[in-house]
Amino acid sequence: MSALWDAVGTNARPKTALHLPFEGRSVPVTQLLADAERTATVIAGRRRVGILMANGEPWLRGLLACFRIGAAAVPIALPVAFGSSEGYQKHLRRVIEDAELETLLVDGQSAHLLSRLGTLPNVRLDDITEVPEPAGPVGENPADEFAVIQYTSGSTSAPKGVALTADTILAGLAAIADGLGLTETDEIGIWLPLFHDMGLFGMLAHLARGCSVNLWRTTDFLRDTRGWLAGAAASGASVLPMPNFAYQRMVDAVEAGGAPDGLDLSGWRAACNGAEPVRWSTLEAFNRVFGPYGFRPEAMLPCYGMAEATLVVSWATPKDLPWHLTVDRFALAPGDEVARVAPEADNAREVVACGSAAPGIAFRIDAPGAGQVGEVQIRGAAVMGGYLGLPADQQPFTSDGWLRTGDLGFEAEGELFLVGRLKDMAIIRGQNYYAEDVEQIARRVQGFDVRACAALQARDGGFEHLAVLVETPLEGAEAAALTSAVEAAISAELGPGVAFVHPVPVRSIPHTSSGKVRRQAARDLYQKTVKDAS
Repeated sequence: MSALWDAVGTNARPKTALHLPFEGRSVPVTQLLADAERTATVIAGRRRVGILMANGEPWLRGLLACFRIGAAAVPIALPVAFGSSEGYQKHLRRVIEDAELETLLVDGQSAHLLSRLGTLPNVRLDDITEVPEPAGPVGENPADEFAVIQYTSGSTSAPKGVALTADTILAGLAAIADGLGLTETDEIGIWLPLFHDMGLFGMLAHLARGCSVNLWRTTDFLRDTRGWLAGAAASGASVLPMPNFAYQRMVDAVEAGGAPDGLDLSGWRAACNGAEPVRWSTLEAFNRVFGPYGFRPEAMLPCYGMAEATLVVSWATPKDLPWHLTVDRFALAPGDEVARVAPEADNAREVVACGSAAPGIAFRIDAPGAGQVGEVQIRGAAVMGGYLGLPADQQPFTSDGWLRTGDLGFEAEGELFLVGRLKDMAIIRGQNYYAEDVEQIARRVQGFDVRACAALQARDGGFEHLAVLVETPLEGAEAAALTSAVEAAISAELGPGVAFVHPVPVRSIPHTSSGKVRRQAARDLYQKTVKDAS
């Protein structure tokens, strides 16, 4: 029986519940724990257990069953983030082998999915759609040294297992709860997949403080954003963690179809915005559209986190208004001194403050001097001890014990600003360009629906440039018009000859579970569908 099981059980109150709006029912957490105890008998004796399901009661029950017997829970992504079934099967096999999984907990839907993928290596499938009849007492279990092995989303490399002990997770949950000032009256609203760290640890932080959870399926949000918004507003959820694209999606949905009847967002105390770059334009648009419906600007909390930190590294203080700086986009390489510029300047880029360090976490910028850009490095009790199975000389730690995040940023007025990733910065003719900047320019092009795109550094015949993949159903002359419009917009802001646009089929650009481009996989797509075809 693990400390995480005790943390949830000790603080479960009679009114604490898992609310499942898509099923129209609620499960008291006390009942959930009793059902998890019964489920634990199915996996008794297992050291590591994968969880492969969509959001729902079985997912959370399976996680708690792992906590009950001290097995390491390994959340596994669903295929939606992968470009093909072959790519997903390769990923799944790698996770099973890397984590040495003995069992996969599934429901009916994921069991059907796996049956279509073929044989998996030496792993047992346990369908826990329904609460099982006890197979006997839980008994003693050879506890794993880790409580959760969280596989990174692989935006820039192959996924690696973030190995987290119970103590590390408890420190991370405390950082979330203390930073938000959670009370037992708070409720979290989640549609993010629970295999994603923002969904998983956000949910656990609330359960460990005796708070209720409102859990939707990810498809509830993506397929009917306006309907989800109406339900979330009426649910009683006060804390809602989401990536920036989700807030923009809500803006777009309401501007296109109008606000749901009776919409009231005054109960949203903390709209946590993280997992991908926070856009100032999105924050302004969200305030403009939803201010008339009770949303308070100070409720938006830009934040920065990662699975390696058991989620949160920094975030804005609740009740403080978000703010930003306008800086020279061409002076954001490692070692550059950040230069503020006028908003109307051609080289202007808006960067949002992501707050100060979370409780128990420290960050520093690896740069020669103050006010300069460098890699963000972190340490604290909630930071992982290392990736699963990676040799010590390959672990991402400095000689004095700080975790190297791979993210670039700077500090100003005591707050952290993120500007990109080390591997996502391209140097074209001596000038620095960030992929995310180029993608943002492409999305702003008027007259075309540019949502999914990926900017990559390319070299063709000795010529360095940015290749911009843009998903579109358009063909022929219409696709050519899209190409010209996006290239013209990028040229207007960054200069001529920097980028060349390539239309690709809809849903072909691979993304992580949080919506970030999987860069290496996107490069493979460019090679196969664009460069080889020319």
